[in-house]
Amino acid sequence: MNKEKLKKVKDNFDKITSQNSTNWKLVLFWIFLFEVVAAIVEFIFVDKYVEYSVDIPHTLTTEILVGLAVTAFVWYCIFNIVFFDSAKNRFRLLIITLVGLYFVVTNDFSLQFLLNNLNPLHFFELDFGAVLILELLLKLVILYLIYQLIISAKNNRVIK
Repeated sequence: MNKEKLKKVKDNFDKITSQNSTNWKLVLFWIFLFEVVAAIVEFIFVDKYVEYSVDIPHTLTTEILVGLAVTAFVWYCIFNIVFFDSAKNRFRLLIITLVGLYFVVTNDFSLQFLLNNLNPLHFFELDFGAVLILELLLKLVILYLIYQLIISAKNNRVIK
């Protein structure tokens, strides 16, 4: 019975994340989502982010650029709600929201911390604890999603 529950959980996970290995774009979205979540978790709980992020001073120009980006984001949200209500546009909106959330939480506009988090060898720099276990769990999920991405790309004949 326990084996059946695990199979059901795996099947439901595959259905949500890749539509049973048929939608490679959906898998790519979930990989990006889990990677941003892993970077935000590491940023909040580990003090190594100072080494990898570039500090951008808060000047009038920076504030104007951030204000314009927020205004464009709000306009894009309203435009999509009023005129376009498709899954494609919702995923674009979610990706823009994730990037904006990453910028707000980490204040890393150069994406250097996110790029460092992609490196699988950066785990050797972390101390053993709950953050390391959570990061390893997220990386294992991302690894499985990469496997799903390859399968779905082969099923859609993106990779021959």
